[in-house]
Amino acid sequence: MSSGPFGESWRAWIALVVGVVAISAYTASSMTFAVLMKPILAELGWARTDFAAAMTVRMAAMVVVLVFIGVLTDRLGARLVLAAGAIIIGIGNVGFSFVHSLPGLYGVMAWLGPGQAAIGSIAASALVLRLFERRRSIAIGILNGGDNLITSGIYPAAAALLAWWGWRATVATLGSAYFVLAALMLLVLRHADGRDAAAVRGPIRLRDVPWGDSRLWIVCLTYAGIYAFITSVQLHLHAFLTDIGHTPADAAGVLSTLTLVGAVGAPLFGWFAERTSARLGLLVVVTGLTASSLVLWNTHDLRTFTLWAVFYGLVNSGVVALLTLVLAELFGAAQIGRLMGVAMVACMSATMAGNMFAAHVFDTYRDYRPAWETYSALMALTLLPTLWLWRASGPAALADTAEARPTSDPA
Repeated sequence: MSSGPFGESWRAWIALVVGVVAISAYTASSMTFAVLMKPILAELGWARTDFAAAMTVRMAAMVVVLVFIGVLTDRLGARLVLAAGAIIIGIGNVGFSFVHSLPGLYGVMAWLGPGQAAIGSIAASALVLRLFERRRSIAIGILNGGDNLITSGIYPAAAALLAWWGWRATVATLGSAYFVLAALMLLVLRHADGRDAAAVRGPIRLRDVPWGDSRLWIVCLTYAGIYAFITSVQLHLHAFLTDIGHTPADAAGVLSTLTLVGAVGAPLFGWFAERTSARLGLLVVVTGLTASSLVLWNTHDLRTFTLWAVFYGLVNSGVVALLTLVLAELFGAAQIGRLMGVAMVACMSATMAGNMFAAHVFDTYRDYRPAWETYSALMALTLLPTLWLWRASGPAALADTAEARPTSDPA
């Protein structure tokens, strides 16, 4: 394919656009629950712990298949994995609009989990990392920054649809959009896009993952601490802001601000990682998240929350992009699907625990502040493995290697 901007192929840039849309679709399928939680609970009479338990079921279903999704991405490429994820989410959202009982809610969430795992960052990151040759770090930053740019409109859009149609019509409409997305992915992507070239020639074995390498487990430990905090903020911040007296529109505005700022922050972290190291970028992110966690439970007025959202959105934007880049920096790009699958198991496991913890704290104290205080201590502790990773050694993994290049399969 002819050369496009910055010496990368047009095929790579098209894949980047598809990747942005895919991750945005994953984020939207999670973020809308934050806006819809209170009206759903009000209609059906459930406690927040019930709703958090359903989110845990969804994430548990994700955890079960994450490594498998990584293996499938390395073996089959991103096209089929992403399209299958979109179809599963579409069916699940439409089904969610008919739910009236807790067992029904849990069943829908169990169905949604594998779809979200398939359409998330594993396949999209492998797609971009393997097609870009010269600007991989910046491309991964754009992948996650573009996600923030698109999803910054999710909160106000979901709030508007909720006001016009109610929560059932809102989730059914969103579900229908995923069927369109699946068709576009099948039309635009090639069969080989995002596939591990070596995997086509031989079997992919989970024992090929460097299970005995302490660096992999330190990455998982670090990201478990990060995800416990940031995903609790994602799910519970809207409710927290309305609980302390802010309007739903103001709460949605704060969430949109932090998400929109991330559209700029993620490419900046990609640029920073390209010129220094992804591990140093991760240290900056964890330090910033620690500071923002302290401000969160000491803030009350809307103006301060907006300023907090700008800072938090900036540092939070580097989290997912730097996970891909840190793994590639330490281990190389050839196994990125499998490595991302392993790391995301830790991330989603921490997400389940964190969301249940925040909901339990609220149901016990009728206040989220004790949860935010606990997360401040957790983030401070997470600085320790992050410092260890900063000093760890790894290959020049983002150099263009035969293992990292996409296959030449024109299919």
